[in-house]
Amino acid sequence: MLVTTLLIIFFIVLILSMTALIVYFSIRYAKRENSQYEQFAKEHGYYFDKAQGQLSYRENSKSSQNGMLSNLKLFTNPFVEKYANYRTYPFGRGGNIKVAYVISGIHENVKFRAFTYMLTGNVIENSGKGGVFSIVMIQCDEQPLQSLPSSTFFEKETLCQYLQGNLEVDRIHERVEMLIELKNSYISG
Repeated sequence: MLVTTLLIIFFIVLILSMTALIVYFSIRYAKRENSQYEQFAKEHGYYFDKAQGQLSYRENSKSSQNGMLSNLKLFTNPFVEKYANYRTYPFGRGGNIKVAYVISGIHENVKFRAFTYMLTGNVIENSGKGGVFSIVMIQCDEQPLQSLPSSTFFEKETLCQYLQGNLEVDRIHERVEMLIELKNSYISG
């Protein structure tokens, strides 16, 4: 009887220890992974705002859609107001909206902003599935004369491209340059 009790206690302690170890390494990995955004901004002299960062997600809401009551918008998210106050998809819909790891600055003489945008789908609004989006946008004073490619839109003097998934810092400059080229070709005709 005593041996059985000791074995049960031993296994409980072992399970709790393993759980604590897994949580520790998960948090450590997430912190290291998330610091890449700040390092990129420092290397290039850009402004960095963690916003709602320090999330241990990795595309966790690509297909999430919650029920009716969990997504009621009771207050305005200040980070969404500051960085992502647009109406064109993927903005302006869903619930549990988050903006994380905002990098902004000037690349090739054009102001840009890049960040990760997350939302959960909403049954009431019929906004469809939620998602994690990589957003890159540049300042664009004139509206393009021709229709833009999919996943690209013009709103509030901004040319914006969104892709499914988290923001990849090693592709920010490439995407900004693509938007600059797009801006120049579509505006000049």
